[in-house]
Amino acid sequence: MPGKRKASGKAKKVAYLTADEDLAPFGFKLKDVIRTPLGITGTVIGVKLVEASQPETARLWVAYSSGLEAPLEPQLSAGHLSDLGYKRVSEADHVHRDIKVLEENEVAWEVRKKELTEEAAKKAAEAAEPDKKGKDADKKKK
Repeated sequence: MPGKRKASGKAKKVAYLTADEDLAPFGFKLKDVIRTPLGITGTVIGVKLVEASQPETARLWVAYSSGLEAPLEPQLSAGHLSDLGYKRVSEADHVHRDIKVLEENEVAWEVRKKELTEEAAKKAAEAAEPDKKGKDADKKKK
């Protein structure tokens, strides 16, 4: 059918502007945990411009706990986000988030360490075991 095209390859990942100067107009910093007016929390991941030539079209992007990355609705031209109901959560919530990330990293490291130990033990066992094929061939010759 004409007019239909399949997407080829992976989508290009657009870089976020993460400098403090880019985030300052929104009133947040990189990795701040914020709560939307609907009560949903997300982590600030940067700013993207809708049109590169117009800085007032900048939008603040957040990553939600589900893994979804999305822009917050108001653009920079709408004003300071805290005036619109977007709030930075308490410092205790930030600490809680950091502890959770550290625990997840620790679990991932333990799993990886176990895999490496098993792999090393397997290689050591293979190296210690004589070549069975060579011995079987010697027995047949005799």
